[in-house]
Amino acid sequence: MLVDSVIDFLFTFQSDVNTVAFADESGNLLYSGSDDNLCKVWDRRCLSTGEAAGVLTGHLHGITHIDSRGDGRCFISNGKDQAIKMWDIRKMTSNADGSENRVPAWDYRYSRYPQQYKQQKHPHDQSVATYRGHSVLRTLIRCYFSPTYSTGQKYIYTGSYDASVCIYDVVSGSQVAKLQGHHHLAVRDCSWHPSDPMLVSSSWDGQVARWSRTRSKQDTCELD
Repeated sequence: MLVDSVIDFLFTFQSDVNTVAFADESGNLLYSGSDDNLCKVWDRRCLSTGEAAGVLTGHLHGITHIDSRGDGRCFISNGKDQAIKMWDIRKMTSNADGSENRVPAWDYRYSRYPQQYKQQKHPHDQSVATYRGHSVLRTLIRCYFSPTYSTGQKYIYTGSYDASVCIYDVVSGSQVAKLQGHHHLAVRDCSWHPSDPMLVSSSWDGQVARWSRTRSKQDTCELD
């Protein structure tokens, strides 16, 4: 089925929008993230105002990527503030000022995240969990929930500028694995096989890596 070329809704943003995702298979709700530091929830059934159905505040710098859990309620976002956050849209508010309480301006394309910003927290943080340990620098690093079929979405995984793939436990927030095999350049994207214990990652080193778990429970890497 071809997508009709007619635009049935149009939302206006004041900052660059870096990511968007449908909340679930119904296609009614969307999540977006932009350089205003905010995650927004949009409802296609309420198009008359062109305003977001709700706003979620907590990141200190722009949003690089969003992935939905697929339940129409929870999603995760990766931010230039070196953190992944999990959100529950039942905590969203009708409006928020993304300009307040942000740390001073910093351009992720040219310099490393200032050390003094790493432990700062937004005073009105609405996220339900925060995951740290990876790095976002020079490119929009993506993050995902692990597959439902093989893992029950019990992990969150992301690329990292330090040439690794980081895997976090959803509940505890701890980093349970750090896959290293690329050659000292950013891993921008990665994808977990929907049913097999295998993951692939792409890096600025010009290679695609395939990660698998051996019988000895050691992570192995093959570079293509």
